[in-house]
Amino acid sequence: MTAPNRLRALREKAADLDTRLAAARHTSASIDRSVTATVTGRGELTDLRIADSVLDGAHIQKLGPSIVQAVRAARGAAHEASVPELSALFGSQPPPPREPASQRRVVDDADHEESFEELDFLSDEEADGRR
Repeated sequence: MTAPNRLRALREKAADLDTRLAAARHTSASIDRSVTATVTGRGELTDLRIADSVLDGAHIQKLGPSIVQAVRAARGAAHEASVPELSALFGSQPPPPREPASQRRVVDDADHEESFEELDFLSDEEADGRR
């Protein structure tokens, strides 16, 4: 097969894969199950569902992290599903499988917040005592 024919065949396979990825749907939920997100095989968000109980609850501030968790989990599922097909298309070995999203450790940003209790915001002095 000549180079132009190989290139044409690769483009056709890539277009076919792109069509399949656009049609594929991957749905995941946040850890607390309050938010469900659906993305295409390309990772494009197509649906986001939020439980009414969260919107009516006392802790609405937890909604943002739940949305992010659900969307990231759905995109992770889409990525994991597409890697073997992309690798086959381009002739490379897929990377080792990632740890399932349900087993990944979720980092709580509250554990990593910086403490400002000992800082004097009214002083012109730097933290090391310089002006």
